Amino acid sequence: MTTITGALVALTQRVRYDELPQSTVAAARRAILDALGCAIAAQGCEPARIAGRVLPPGGGEATVIGESGGSSVERAVLVNGILVRYLDFMDVYWAKDVCHPAENVPLALAAVEAANGSGKSLVEAVVAGYEAQLRLAHTLCLGQIGMHHVSAGGIVGPLVVGKAWGLDAKVLENAAALGGCRQFTLHALAKGKLSMAKAIGYPWSAMDSLLAVRLAREGYTGPVEFLDWLGEDGPLKGAIDRNGLAHDGGYLVERVSYKQFPVQFELQTPVEIAIGLRSRLQAAAARIAAVEIEVPPVTTKRTADPAKFKPRNRETADHSLPVCVAMALIDGKLTPHQFETDRWAAPDVAALVERTSIVASEDFAQRYPGGRPARITLRLDDGRTLTDFQPVPSGDATRPLDDAALERKFMENAADRVGERRAADIVACIRHVERLDRIRELTRLLAAS
Repeated sequence: MTTITGALVALTQRVRYDELPQSTVAAARRAILDALGCAIAAQGCEPARIAGRVLPPGGGEATVIGESGGSSVERAVLVNGILVRYLDFMDVYWAKDVCHPAENVPLALAAVEAANGSGKSLVEAVVAGYEAQLRLAHTLCLGQIGMHHVSAGGIVGPLVVGKAWGLDAKVLENAAALGGCRQFTLHALAKGKLSMAKAIGYPWSAMDSLLAVRLAREGYTGPVEFLDWLGEDGPLKGAIDRNGLAHDGGYLVERVSYKQFPVQFELQTPVEIAIGLRSRLQAAAARIAAVEIEVPPVTTKRTADPAKFKPRNRETADHSLPVCVAMALIDGKLTPHQFETDRWAAPDVAALVERTSIVASEDFAQRYPGGRPARITLRLDDGRTLTDFQPVPSGDATRPLDDAALERKFMENAADRVGERRAADIVACIRHVERLDRIRELTRLLAAS
């Protein structure tokens, strides 16, 4: 029987640009655009600056977004990966497990650039990475063994690199086994008070996947059956569904959800509702006497534990249900700028959080994760109430953002950082990325001017 690792390799090996539906190519372009917009907006963030200092630039293999001159491919993968992840603004997908497949885009970009590859090669590497990670999310839930979903980076990363570098299946199966069994990450990464580790979890594994590939390419072997053991005799016994690996005729990059707001994926619905209620309030938010937020129990557990009511850093604030809703209700918006200026720590936000209660709805649990339902009820100081319910947020795969909306999001993220003209040039380049003879035509636009 083919190993699970071998099946993932086979999925990526079958990705060939000339055989991809145009809808899949379009979806890959959307994924690239959104990921790069998130990265450009995060330029200058402290985690990326620290990582950039620790790893010296070295070589000229790849481009670090916002820097001049070339860098080593490892450094580009790590720093660009942190930038994509930092704002919590990238795409999301869930099945048995949840993941942010956009974290494969900086790895694909650096690997293709290091190989002097084309736009078609980038599309292939991105589609391969999405397919492997999303099929893995249908196959097992790493959280069941106390591991965070970024653990998938050790398995998927080598397959992205292998696609960009044109490596054969045997090498890739060993590389994915070497990287996969080495890069498991504890779920504590995202529990309680969060830290900068949130931004580096996947990029670190992605960077190390380069070493796994190089070792395997030289003949180093790995435990290719490690995922099968997890399901047959290990801690996931009976919980692995190999049917999740079956290619059903469509590429899953077409089914991801995109975020409207730079916060944890389960908070998209309540924030959207809060902004709508603010527009109906017709009075200062100070008139709100009490806020009741109703969400599925799992959302309460992840985003409304005690640490989330009094966050002490940005990483915890953008995973806080009461804080994000309070900012949206007071300001009528939720943007990266509010987090950059520590709006979450302001006295008026804290005061509204104190008047907020969270209800874990078992009825809503029946809709999760296919839906991300939420209801918010505001009680005003004159006794009136306002309430609204939404089953899924805009941007969900069932309520998708169209190309124009994603381009607007990109421009809002990028224009302040690189200027409107450069941002528009990047959009235009990605619209036809598959026509680029060399991906450096894109990466030169991402470097410092």
